[in-house]
Amino acid sequence: MRDVIARRLIRSLSASEYRTGEAIGIELGCSSTEVHDHVETLRNLGIAINADVGAGYILREPLELLDERVILAGLEAVTRGQLRGLDSVLSLDSTNTAVGRLPLADQHARVILAEHQSGGRGRRGRQWHSPFGRNLYLSMGWMFEQPMAALACLPLVLALATAQALSRAGLNGHKVKWPNDILLAGQKLCGCLVEVQGDANGPCHAVMGVGINVNMPRSAAESVIDQPWTDLNTHLPDCSRNHLAVLLLTELIRHVGLFAQQGFAPFREPWQQMDGLQGKLVDVWTGGNPVHGIARGVDDSGALQVDTGDELLCLHSGEASLQEPPGSAPVDLRG
Repeated sequence: MRDVIARRLIRSLSASEYRTGEAIGIELGCSSTEVHDHVETLRNLGIAINADVGAGYILREPLELLDERVILAGLEAVTRGQLRGLDSVLSLDSTNTAVGRLPLADQHARVILAEHQSGGRGRRGRQWHSPFGRNLYLSMGWMFEQPMAALACLPLVLALATAQALSRAGLNGHKVKWPNDILLAGQKLCGCLVEVQGDANGPCHAVMGVGINVNMPRSAAESVIDQPWTDLNTHLPDCSRNHLAVLLLTELIRHVGLFAQQGFAPFREPWQQMDGLQGKLVDVWTGGNPVHGIARGVDDSGALQVDTGDELLCLHSGEASLQEPPGSAPVDLRG
């Protein structure tokens, strides 16, 4: 189904009253039979639609579609002027992959959002559960003049920008977990993924993806997500996805622009304030056996500092988990 027809059908449906196939068909310019086929296509995307003979169709719960015009109108003129394109699609494999398919010359400052991802990805190839119209899946391309090694801390900047967007949305108590996750009460709320290509000496092209659990359907998620998680709706039930997209884009462009000019130095102090591992016992996997110790924040390059008792190690890559207190169940917070 073409995006335009699907969007018109979704907007024709209501969560408060039934609408007949005939009435919807008049709006869409198609037959009742075609409406039925289109409804089935939406159901296959995971949209819950009830049908009643004679009454018609009704959404099981309200559904807010992402709207490019609303998002662009919500951005300040300076921010909007820095974008080279913003597209919202109903379904694709992944927003990062979609940006990466564009010619390199067209990726800079291009943003793609999706209602649904069939192949959403997290770090190290993990699947990111991406049900339709529930969460926020957003990717942005950017060109940096810096050498590739200088972009190693870009995931931290991306996570910090996302955390600050969530703060502006009204959320409290969330923390960043090195290198690029957002946790709330020890549960994963958001993940970030940065993919970089280019010359070792620069320039480099980065595709930065953010996935935020906004209103995750618990019954579906419990069967596919293998770690503690939460969603924004649990804590901010009235948060609009379009408004959240505006806040996220504003912070992403501000943070990425500053990073391109000054590197990680301006972000170290804000990171320390949001650091969810600071002063805690951690295990950090760096490819072999885990490093055990107390997290001591990040250094000027964004490396995680771990005090092993014998030395202070600076780890530039890896996955961190909180060590479990004696007698407790394991807590794995790997992204």
